Amino acid sequence: MPPRAIRSVAVLASVLALSGCSAAGGAPAVPIFGSFFPAWIICAVGGIILAVIIRALLIALRIDEHLPAPPLVYLCLAISCGIGFWMIWSGAA
Repeated sequence: MPPRAIRSVAVLASVLALSGCSAAGGAPAVPIFGSFFPAWIICAVGGIILAVIIRALLIALRIDEHLPAPPLVYLCLAISCGIGFWMIWSGAA
């Protein structure tokens, strides 16, 4: 390939790679008590709260004592709930 063709392909690839970036985009923020918080923080806290509620339910149903690695299970549960909140929030679900 001639150097000019390589340069053209490189420019085209960089333009296509950067086309999704926008200066006006930014992370979604939510005003709470006059301060803007990123939406992912709210979803993470919601995921943790929901995981604590599910943990209490599993303890009440005596399922907790049968879990192989409870800290890992609850960590994955909190992450999954947070991602679920984010998908609902962003309209992906």
